[in-house]
Amino acid sequence: MSRHHIRLSHCCGAIVVVAGYDRALSQPFLQVLRDEEGRPMCEDDVLYDSLHEPALDWSIIGTLTDKLATLGIAVPESLIEAVYLDQCFNAGNRVVRHHADRPPEVLMAG
Repeated sequence: MSRHHIRLSHCCGAIVVVAGYDRALSQPFLQVLRDEEGRPMCEDDVLYDSLHEPALDWSIIGTLTDKLATLGIAVPESLIEAVYLDQCFNAGNRVVRHHADRPPEVLMAG
């Protein structure tokens, strides 16, 4: 599984957008989490999870981009492109931190 994430401000709060490619499911995924530093994460911090919408066609990258647009969340093009390439190359074991104002950081490459 690949994991690409970015911290953003959204609706007067901090969020973390996590997207990637799940090789076991052969499809991209998307999560939006509340980001409150210094506090352990709990179930209420999950604002969106693509697993909760299995009827959508998650096998295409357009579903991910459409869902982000519906949620009103803008991520760097580098994040979308990276998830798409992970899907094309069946990549896994990658963790990448994306930024709005500088190139992505590869934290783990497998």
